[in-house]
Amino acid sequence: MLRNLAFLTSLLVLLQTAPKPAAAPPIEISRTQFAQYIEELSEPEGYFDTDNFISNETSYLHVIPELRRQVKPGNVYVGVGPDQNFPYIVHTQPSLAIISDIRRQNMLQHLLYKALFDMSASRAEFVALLLSRDTPKLDKGASLPDLLSAVRRAPSSEARYRANIAAIRQRLLVTYGLKLSADDLRKIEYVHHTFWEEGLDLRFSSIGRNNAANYPTFQSLLLQTDRTGKLQGYLATEDMFLWMKKFEAENRLLPIVGDFAGPKAFKAMGAFLKRNGLQVSTFYTSNVEYYVFEDGKWGRYVDNVRALPVTADAVFIRAYFGNGAAHPQNVPGHRSTSLVHSLPEMLRDQAAGRIRTYWDVVGR
Repeated sequence: MLRNLAFLTSLLVLLQTAPKPAAAPPIEISRTQFAQYIEELSEPEGYFDTDNFISNETSYLHVIPELRRQVKPGNVYVGVGPDQNFPYIVHTQPSLAIISDIRRQNMLQHLLYKALFDMSASRAEFVALLLSRDTPKLDKGASLPDLLSAVRRAPSSEARYRANIAAIRQRLLVTYGLKLSADDLRKIEYVHHTFWEEGLDLRFSSIGRNNAANYPTFQSLLLQTDRTGKLQGYLATEDMFLWMKKFEAENRLLPIVGDFAGPKAFKAMGAFLKRNGLQVSTFYTSNVEYYVFEDGKWGRYVDNVRALPVTADAVFIRAYFGNGAAHPQNVPGHRSTSLVHSLPEMLRDQAAGRIRTYWDVVGR
């Protein structure tokens, strides 16, 4: 009896953490279409006061079990920012992901990641290439802490960095046929050079706001867990990394330049999805909605959300940073609180006049 109970418990844990079976993608994207869609869906970039190489949301993986319960695979994921999107994509298994960020540099950083996934056969090689270090010899079943420790100890050199950036440029310009300007290539080099220079100690930074020492390091973000203490990031296991690598290779992650309250990107995205019979099931907003409210652009943002075709059970993933009130779902030790909310419910509340403040959005 006890043996059977232990077996069932182990099976339940396995089912909660293993990647879901991927649904067949209803849209196929060639390399030519990939470049075309990025240009067609993007709008002129805006300004945000950070390079945002990495996130500052230490709570970002707390919501993974909730997402796995609520989000059905095979729909569309919309997000913002750099690589914190990858675990959300891996665990929700969409057919397509669109990352829309006001900064063109974020789009270029995702193109850098695309090249690195393509160049890497394993997690260890991916992290080593990102940081321009020698790839450590590790068993593919190595734990993520051991992998990061091995990469940290691995030697590096400017020659290796230069060889890596040359290989990345080759893939972007020749293999993928992307039309990138000289300024685009300088920004990609700037991003890659920063990861090489700062390594696993890289921190989120902002201009004229909090000191960088208040923010988590890249290594600490990669080692964050869900609320049960389980590693859930895209580098937690070799299988999750390989799933994300395949997703990128199939050109199913489209990084675009788009303001959440902008005039073009979201409406173009909505029209594109409708033409292809696709619906959004997951929308990761980070804390962009806070700035939308601060800038008096909430109505324009809501109009853009309404332009998207969404499933009846679509969800927002939000990050709240204690702007004026503690959140009841906050986990002690974390500045951020990650939340999963109903997207259709927000639109109904907006239509009924129940959203007047930012707390009306995140405090539910």
